[in-house]
Amino acid sequence: MNLRKATENHDDISAARQRYIVGILLLMYVFAYMDRTILSLMVDPIKHSLRISDIQFSLVHGVAFGLFYALLGLPMGWIVDRFSKRWVLFWGIFSWSAATVSCGLARSFPALVLSRFGVGAGEATLVPVAYTTIARALPKHRTAMGIAIFSMGSVTGAALAIGIGGYLIAWLTRIGGVSLPLVGHLEPWQGVFLVVGAPGILVALLAFTLPDAPRDQSHRSAGASEAFLPFVIKNRAYLFFSVGGLSLTTVIANGMNAWMPALLMRRYGLPVSEVGLVMSIVILNGIFGFAASGYFADRLFKAGHKDGHLLPVLICTPFIILLSIVGFYFSTDVRLTLICAALLLPLLSIGNAIAAHVQLSTPPALRGRLAALTVAAQHFTGLTLGPLLVAAVTDHVFRNPIDVGRSMAVVATGVGLLSGVFYLAARKYARAAIQRMERDEIGHGS
Repeated sequence: MNLRKATENHDDISAARQRYIVGILLLMYVFAYMDRTILSLMVDPIKHSLRISDIQFSLVHGVAFGLFYALLGLPMGWIVDRFSKRWVLFWGIFSWSAATVSCGLARSFPALVLSRFGVGAGEATLVPVAYTTIARALPKHRTAMGIAIFSMGSVTGAALAIGIGGYLIAWLTRIGGVSLPLVGHLEPWQGVFLVVGAPGILVALLAFTLPDAPRDQSHRSAGASEAFLPFVIKNRAYLFFSVGGLSLTTVIANGMNAWMPALLMRRYGLPVSEVGLVMSIVILNGIFGFAASGYFADRLFKAGHKDGHLLPVLICTPFIILLSIVGFYFSTDVRLTLICAALLLPLLSIGNAIAAHVQLSTPPALRGRLAALTVAAQHFTGLTLGPLLVAAVTDHVFRNPIDVGRSMAVVATGVGLLSGVFYLAARKYARAAIQRMERDEIGHGS
């Protein structure tokens, strides 16, 4: 059975249609990250309302979401490779939006955890659909930029969540929350979830404007299913070091995103509305990292560097560590902390090109599952360990909530050093994976 029989269809898709596809997927990712990120702005209100600790909050923010995201990632990749991408995407967006609304109705710690499970489960559909759709719709030398533009939705959505959420929670606090029929009185943080989650239910309908993959039987046959595990085993070193390195970088990014608002409020005494504004500006800087990741990866790859998608993040890793130490551990000036954070976000985003490299190294019939594997590993480690490690260092090493910034620096240093080792080890395996894919394409007449 020829796994490469399902050829790329980008020649049949106009440039305008390609831009539309990437743009709609970008919009969906914006809403996904708004629903995912809004929680970080409401650390203290939620802790006070539900009477939970930093560790428990990190379980809600990271583990509850990341665990289900990762557990359902591979099954979703299998589904994406076999069934209508439109319907998979529709139900995914509908589910995570409804679960976000459910977060606003939660009145206990277990209820909030269960709702976050639902957000993670729904969002597990988006990236496998997006990666496989972009890889099919765009030519190879533009795949990294297409995925980079889609990934800009993460920082855009996070910035909107922080910016809009800051003003929403300040306004809802002034009016004392809201009361709804049948639901009763909701605290300000609960109202924010409702406002942010509800519009996503309408966005889900846009899934039906996107192309579906051709109903090629090679995607559905038993052979494609049986080929997944041998492919992973053959490429185990490549996937372990490249996806592992990306996952470790995600640990740093998620730890920073989860606790940066708390750092600004606890150490510097900034009000929540001001935190929302400055954090939205800081987070938007990540767009430059995604743009750079696509730009440099595509050009390095086109120039013959088979590991070109890994080189930018490898170069950036020492600077990630340095800026974390200066801005979060030693700084006592809010301006210096914000400057370092604004510089860090692009550097942490530049590793996103590795996801495009995995797609280029994978036969079309397996791309949904490899995309899911990449994202599952990335989010399981990043979303579970990022917030949790920072909280653990704060609670058990420094034993003072005001030292959350120092905890962020300690985690970034240790994890950053390990990620550098992974990226160095991944280079030769990345080159071999691309060369093997190119030989197979030639052998099968692609």
